[in-house]
Amino acid sequence: MANYKTHTKFNLFLALPILLGLGFYLLPLTLSQLALFAGAFTYSTLYMSPDVDLAYQIKFLSLRGLLTLPFRPYSWVFKHRGLSHTPIIGTLTRVIYLALIAFGILYFAYEFVPTKDGFIAFITLYQTPLILVLAGAAIADLCHLLLDL
Repeated sequence: MANYKTHTKFNLFLALPILLGLGFYLLPLTLSQLALFAGAFTYSTLYMSPDVDLAYQIKFLSLRGLLTLPFRPYSWVFKHRGLSHTPIIGTLTRVIYLALIAFGILYFAYEFVPTKDGFIAFITLYQTPLILVLAGAAIADLCHLLLDL
């Protein structure tokens, strides 16, 4: 099982350049779409990896500690190497968890509750960027899990 630094180096310095090269040469992706994928991949590698269920162990008064703040309650609910380390499902649990936090903030700040039609319109309008962000997070997690084998 690799440590945080090993996962980070592998994902950012080996996997990401290879994936961006493949995306550029094999898929019809624009540079802005590749940047969106790279951003999601990087964020997922640094702050939303399957090991975020250990966020309670990170020193709070550090940059990494502050950026893992939303995941502190998540780390109390999910045990290490449990659901968070399940391919695709682990990624979806963290994405849904962040979405619930965002909806909670929108509700308390603006008393905004998304409607079914508004949600479907949002998904339809931003389908490609959402797929790229989810793919970036999921592939970063898969690279992480690959090193854990």
